[in-house]
Amino acid sequence: MRRVLVIGATGLLGQYLMAVGGEMGLEMQGTCHRTVPKDGADHLSMDITDPASVIDGLARSEPNVAVLCAAMTNVDQCEREPVQAYAVNMEGALNVASACRQSGIRMVYISTDYVFNGLKGGRYHEFESPDPSSIYARSKLEGERVTLDTSRDSLVCRVSVLYGWNRVGGKGNFVTWIIDSLRKGQNLRLYNDQFVSPTYAPAAARDVLDLCARGARGIYHTSGPDCLDRHEIGLRVCQAFGLDASLTSPVSTADMPLLAPRPPRSCLAVDKAEAELGRPLTDLRQGLMAMREGEPRGSR
Repeated sequence: MRRVLVIGATGLLGQYLMAVGGEMGLEMQGTCHRTVPKDGADHLSMDITDPASVIDGLARSEPNVAVLCAAMTNVDQCEREPVQAYAVNMEGALNVASACRQSGIRMVYISTDYVFNGLKGGRYHEFESPDPSSIYARSKLEGERVTLDTSRDSLVCRVSVLYGWNRVGGKGNFVTWIIDSLRKGQNLRLYNDQFVSPTYAPAAARDVLDLCARGARGIYHTSGPDCLDRHEIGLRVCQAFGLDASLTSPVSTADMPLLAPRPPRSCLAVDKAEAELGRPLTDLRQGLMAMREGEPRGSR
């Protein structure tokens, strides 16, 4: 693995893949579609729903590995626009996987914990059968399947609730939304019956690239190792950043229903990735500490 193409390099995980790959001495090239990077980085333009655009981008960058981060990730928007969700998350993945196979490029597909229905009551391992409950989750699972069906050397990495400072596109995430809202003195109601495995984006980027460098293939869970409800995550953010926890209150999903169903407990088991990498994955406490120490100037 020498040259890596990050498809969707302006997203949260994509931007850290670019940074971490550079630190590892890899030749990194990124693509963007609608979001132009604020840092002026020179990214290729690529629309994954257009096969010709994908083929052209791969031909111009000539990577050994292509990491597909680009996706339609707004869960409720996917429910409202299912045709577009499948066009991006499934057909887009098929376009990239097919072009990679034709060019002898290894593919890495970034997927989600939402492929599970969350009714098990415990953490999910890679060998367990998915059962997605939303359009978003179904389209992402189809993206996994076409990736793995196209080449046995492909790698699928599932993450959950990515967080970290967005230094490129400016789009927020669950943790930065909590920080920004509480610093403005706003009251937040956070679900206490939706359990997830919050994933620190810079750490996940390193995990994905390390797994790829080791020749890992198939499915790996590269989330954080925690299993926390969203209100507990909020309380830990308050503790890490010295924010007023009294502004947060727990609420159930029954009291604040969402358009698209969410799995009640989609926590991921990370034993397989930890065994392959020979180290523990980054938990929420470590991720929040790193965020606090690396907060960009002017973000307060």
